Amino acid sequence: MKRTFTAIVLSALLAVPVSGQVAWDAPALMSPVVPSGFSLFLTEPAGGDLGALGTFRHAAGPVGVGYRASIAEESGPAGDLAVSFGVDVAGFLARAVEGSEVDLIWWAGGGMSVGSDWLVSAPAGIIVGWSGEGDGVIISPYGGAHVVLDITGNDGDAMNFDGVLDLGLDLVLRSGWMIRAGASLGDREAIAVGFRIPS
Repeated sequence: MKRTFTAIVLSALLAVPVSGQVAWDAPALMSPVVPSGFSLFLTEPAGGDLGALGTFRHAAGPVGVGYRASIAEESGPAGDLAVSFGVDVAGFLARAVEGSEVDLIWWAGGGMSVGSDWLVSAPAGIIVGWSGEGDGVIISPYGGAHVVLDITGNDGDAMNFDGVLDLGLDLVLRSGWMIRAGASLGDREAIAVGFRIPS
């Protein structure tokens, strides 16, 4: 009985919500055809209000390393600014699944957000995506999920696990510009819309 009570108390202490703290990993914006170079987004991140997000990859994905940094207003009455940054790695799990144009990737990373409090997050997930072309426009929808281990400075150092559903769409226009959009649902609701800067 004593052990059960202790386990319940520890679980309650570890399950601290991250509301009011901006999370760097949502939306994930990861796909089998994630582009190289710089992308800029207008975003409403998990735990925050309107903000700006920038991403960079050395090579077209998912192979390789990606970086991201953002600034956004924290949700809540204080409305403090929060900055976040993160690094991700990714790779293929399967290509051309069942002879189709569907690819499956894995991704993982680590990052931190600092505002009125701090949040360190380590996500890991999988994404399935497809690409097709019509009328000179390439469309690449994708979807998947990731889990996140958070360590927060909220009420002392505490750990928390979140589950997130990831959705997104990349469009390459005839002009060569790429429009990018992503959203996250679940424990980290977020949205971002932007474009890849042509190189």
